[in-house]
Amino acid sequence: MYQILGLAFDGCQASGLSSPFDVFNVTNTIWKQQRGEESDLYHCQLASLTGEPVTCSNGMRLLMDSSLEDAPQADLIVVPGIHHMDAKSLLKNLKLLDKEINWLQRRVEQGAVIAANCSGVFLLAETGGLDGQEATTGWWLGGLFRSRYPGVNHRADQLLVNNEGTYCTGSMTANLGVMLQIVEQQVGRQLAQNAARTMLIDASKSYASPYLFMQEQTDHQDSLVLAVESQLQRDISQKLNMEALAKMHSVSLRTLSRRFKKANGISLSDYHQRIRLEQTKLLLETTSLSIEQIVERVGYSSQSSLRRLFNKELGLSPSNYRLQHKQEAG
Repeated sequence: MYQILGLAFDGCQASGLSSPFDVFNVTNTIWKQQRGEESDLYHCQLASLTGEPVTCSNGMRLLMDSSLEDAPQADLIVVPGIHHMDAKSLLKNLKLLDKEINWLQRRVEQGAVIAANCSGVFLLAETGGLDGQEATTGWWLGGLFRSRYPGVNHRADQLLVNNEGTYCTGSMTANLGVMLQIVEQQVGRQLAQNAARTMLIDASKSYASPYLFMQEQTDHQDSLVLAVESQLQRDISQKLNMEALAKMHSVSLRTLSRRFKKANGISLSDYHQRIRLEQTKLLLETTSLSIEQIVERVGYSSQSSLRRLFNKELGLSPSNYRLQHKQEAG
C-alpha cells in the first residue's frame, strides 16, 4: 500500500488536497473492480501542525488524521496552494507557516517525494529543495517567484515540472496530471489511463503559453489596474467603453489611462486586444469550437476581422494556427 500525506494548514486551498485524494480514491475503486481486491492501493491521510482541524480558504473545515510530528512516512506529500489576495498577503501568510516549512525541509532532506501546487510551490521553495532546479507556479506569481528565489529556474512556459522527487504545478488540472503520473509510475499505465478516462482528465496539458501575456502584465500591484484587468478578462466579449470603465471605478478617464499605461506599459485598448488574442489562441488550442463560435465567444465583429488580426500578429490564419498547434502537440 502506498501512503499519501496531505500537508494542511489554515488558509490552504481545499482543492489542492481533495482533488489529488480523489484521483487516488478513483484508482483504488478501479483496482478493486478489475482485480477483485479488497484492500486499497493508496491510503490518504491529512496532517496539520498540531493535528487540529484546519479551515481552508473557501471556509471548508478539514479534520486531521495526525499532527506533523506524528505523521507517518509517506510515498508522496501533497502541498496545496496558500490563500492570498496579492503578493504582500502571500508573503505574510508564507511567514506564518515557518514551522510547516521546517517540517517539510526535514522531509525533503530525507528524500521524500513532494508535489506542490500553485502558490504552494513557494512553501516548497522556502525549504531550499528547489535550489538549482526548475519550477513553475501560478501564472500570475511568476515575477514574485523569480525575485524571491533567484536560485530556482522558473519555467513560466510550463504548467508542470518534474525534478525527480519534486513536482511543481501551476494549475489544478496539472496537479491532477501529476497524480496520474505517479499512479502510472507506481502501478502501471493502464490503471492510470483508466482513472484519467473515468475522471475526464487530460494529463497532456503541460504548457502555459496562453497565460504568459497576462503573467507579464500582472507583476504590478496597482489595485485599480488589477481590478480593471479582472473586469476586462471577465467581460472579454464586451465592447471596450473606456469612459464607462473609468466611471465604474470612480476615476477620470485620464487617470485610468495614465495608471494603466504606467502599470502595464501598454494602453487599455492594446491590452484588451491582447487578451482577446490570447483567449482566441487558447480556444483554438484546447477546444473544437468553430471559428464562427470563437468569434462570437471572444467578441470580434466578424471572422474577417479575426483573420486580419491573426495575420498581422502571427502571420497565419486562425485555422492554420490550430492545425500547427495540433501538429506540434502530436
